[in-house]
Amino acid sequence: MISKITAATREQLTGQWIVAIATMLVYTIITAATSSILIGMLVAGHLSVGASAWSLSIARGNEPTFERLMDGFKNFIPPLVAYILMAVAVGIGIVFLVIPGIIIALGLSQTFFIIADDPKRDGLQALQDSWNMMKGHKTTYFMLCLRYFLLGILCIFTLGLGFFVLAPYIQVTNANFYLEVSGGGSDSFDAEYIVQD
Repeated sequence: MISKITAATREQLTGQWIVAIATMLVYTIITAATSSILIGMLVAGHLSVGASAWSLSIARGNEPTFERLMDGFKNFIPPLVAYILMAVAVGIGIVFLVIPGIIIALGLSQTFFIIADDPKRDGLQALQDSWNMMKGHKTTYFMLCLRYFLLGILCIFTLGLGFFVLAPYIQVTNANFYLEVSGGGSDSFDAEYIVQD
């Protein structure tokens, strides 16, 4: 599944790299500017939903725009509730044992994509939907995250420049993973990339 999803990502980003890199740079600047504990807690979920909405646009073959980064603020409560509950759940899991925390994080990893697809979805319901959606897929997603980690190490040897390419690559690949496990499909997610588990 991973190789076909990443192949789809590379195809979808062809001709979109400049816009994608610029958008992720803006996203990074906004995230850094709101990194204080209180402000970060209030907007982190919304920014994550916005990044998810933007990456889903590319994965579905639509025109990506900077404005999609603000989609998470269209309905303020669900992203806030989802982010706080996710942070608490993962935090508790890590405090007691690291592995349960990782498992919880993997299980809830699709929450912001779910809200991006349905902005009126209740935050708690989105968490539950993500947990159910990820049954049987946590190992695959963990391997995908391990791939990101290894690519990140390689980016260090480019004096950090590689991270400008890696950031949108991760976002769109995660969007394609979501479309795959949710059965959401996409016009640009060609039939040859669809894998039946």
